[in-house]
Amino acid sequence: ARTYKMTYGNRGMNQPCVDLRTTRCYITAQNHGYAVDASSLDGSQWRSLFLNANDLSNEGIIHCSKPFFSVQFHPEACGGPYDTKFLFTDFIQMVRGVVPERVLVNPSLYERSTIRKVLLIGSGGLSIGQAGEFDYSGSQAIKALKEEGIYVVLINPNIATVQTSKNLGKGHAAPDKVYFLPIRASVVEDILKKERPDGVIVSMGGQTALNVGIELHRRGVFEQHNCKVLGTSIETIIATEDRELFSARLLAINETLALSYSAVSVEQALEVAEKIGYPVLVRAAFALGGLGSGFADNPQELRELAVKAFAVSEQILIDQDLRGWKEIEYEVVR
Repeated sequence: ARTYKMTYGNRGMNQPCVDLRTTRCYITAQNHGYAVDASSLDGSQWRSLFLNANDLSNEGIIHCSKPFFSVQFHPEACGGPYDTKFLFTDFIQMVRGVVPERVLVNPSLYERSTIRKVLLIGSGGLSIGQAGEFDYSGSQAIKALKEEGIYVVLINPNIATVQTSKNLGKGHAAPDKVYFLPIRASVVEDILKKERPDGVIVSMGGQTALNVGIELHRRGVFEQHNCKVLGTSIETIIATEDRELFSARLLAINETLALSYSAVSVEQALEVAEKIGYPVLVRAAFALGGLGSGFADNPQELRELAVKAFAVSEQILIDQDLRGWKEIEYEVVR
């Protein structure tokens, strides 16, 4: 096998590596400037064991028949992370004669397709749940895409946003083409037909962009135009936007939830409120920023709130009243 000197090397305590036996990704500590050229491995003797999820470089190899394997990272890292400490157990098992798992996924499955042009669905008009905060995230997305040399097409009807500016900062990053058109499924579909982008980003434009992305996905428009959804997948967006699906996902991993039920009619909302007990919180699904939400202390207030919520969403959520509860918020950073 051959090795090569990497441009910058992989250094730090947050390098993601994929175990090609299980496809699980682990956070590892690394400090190396060379890597094994996986294409030079003799497949009859040595195969890739770990793959760096960032640059797809090789991070470990295993022998096809003998009890040999190695990794490029530090499973013994005293400062953490400790995700790969199990490799020491694997080593002891090999010493004792236990045959290791050698059914490995082909690393080529992780190769990314070449993206040259991207359609970014922008932040749209000023309203709660989009605009300001998503103008920032969209601007940062444009900067990142331009740093990669990608042609950026932006749709955003709001001329008062940063992302539609000609200069977004250092390097004069800016979208290559801007459509000042309404963010609607039919309009986005027309742009897809005209521009033929390789990918589309819907997660940087707020609620309107998400809803448009979901609609186009369900109609098969992205697939029809061979346009890949970049970033958060539409399936994940649907799972988080549909509160009932989201609750089911949390229950599947044994996460305790406050009482919450979905409803698609006012009568159903009244029924589930009786199960929970008043007061209840009424929320519109597929909506950010509190549209159509409020507390109801009795059936009459619930009926009034439900009518307002159904004006902005086809599904509403009736939740247990959590006022007075202590809240602990945490974020996972990769």
